[in-house]
Amino acid sequence: MTTFSFPSITPTTSTFELVSNTRTFQSPLTNAIQTTSRKGSLWRASLQFNNLSGDDRREMQAFLVKLNGQEHRFTLHDHSYTRRGAGGGNLVVNGGSQSGTSLVCDGATANVAGYLKAGDYVSFNNELHMVVQQADTDSSGNITIPIAPPIRKTPTDNTVVDYTIPVNGVFMLAGPASWDTQVNLTSSFTIEAVEDVLA
Repeated sequence: MTTFSFPSITPTTSTFELVSNTRTFQSPLTNAIQTTSRKGSLWRASLQFNNLSGDDRREMQAFLVKLNGQEHRFTLHDHSYTRRGAGGGNLVVNGGSQSGTSLVCDGATANVAGYLKAGDYVSFNNELHMVVQQADTDSSGNITIPIAPPIRKTPTDNTVVDYTIPVNGVFMLAGPASWDTQVNLTSSFTIEAVEDVLA
């Protein structure tokens, strides 16, 4: 299995969604509902490319064929994303064995309010996470980042955290990828992809 970079072609439309791995249980006696959250939440993307022609058309065709169905993986970002936070510095994980919905980091620019803002993305360990609340740095460049979904694989100390544009996750095709071709040799592509939780 190889991980490729997605072609630098902007989709006509795209959908990004978090598929949470939560389950609800309703009591047959009291109708009370309980909800449990389990590991395995992932990102799902749907990309539509309309009327690609020339080099873009050929590059997208070759890329999809190269993936060989679900054999290979690719890095992908939310094409609608623009970072809101100020960022700065070299953000790395501060302390190994972290889990849950917050990530403690250091190496950031010190004393920055809004270093990362709600809706920004970060990625590490081939996982893509969204910042769910503003995170500020302290006087030493330390920061605790509230994220979703929860961390799947515990990062090691000093793992690099990518917060730049674009921020990538590792995805795989969710089904067959195909294209149609018009008489003027333009093609439209629909690509359904899911994050690889084992990447």
